[in-house]
Amino acid sequence: MQNAIVDALAHLGGLEPSSVRAVTALHLVEHLPLDALLELLALAARVVRPGGLLILETPNPENLVVAASRFYLDPTHRRPLPPDLLAFLVGARGFDIVEVRRLERPEQPRPITVKPEEGGEALSGVVDAVNAHLFAPSDYAVVARRP
Repeated sequence: MQNAIVDALAHLGGLEPSSVRAVTALHLVEHLPLDALLELLALAARVVRPGGLLILETPNPENLVVAASRFYLDPTHRRPLPPDLLAFLVGARGFDIVEVRRLERPEQPRPITVKPEEGGEALSGVVDAVNAHLFAPSDYAVVARRP
């Protein structure tokens, strides 16, 4: 994986400024140490032309199953990146109109429900909170535009 990171950074570094319409990195950023992530974002900001896009997709740690288990099935993952953190880093490196898109998958499990006769009204807030974190999308993307 280290060679792929070096190759990606070297490739972006070799491109002319404002020479591409988009840079995409799907399931890459969770493998990068912070300094390499910041370098990737700076290089992307340099090579994406005004109005161009940056798209980064990564596992979603808002999903507790992803954050506590699935993320670590790949031993080359460094750390989960919360959506707000990645969006902030992208914006701080020169992109604007930064949007987080949580990616629903058809295989998403169904949320937990509680019937009113089982105490559903009293438990609805707890059930909603559990559902929000257990059944959150397993991936998200940050989509940003270069001004």
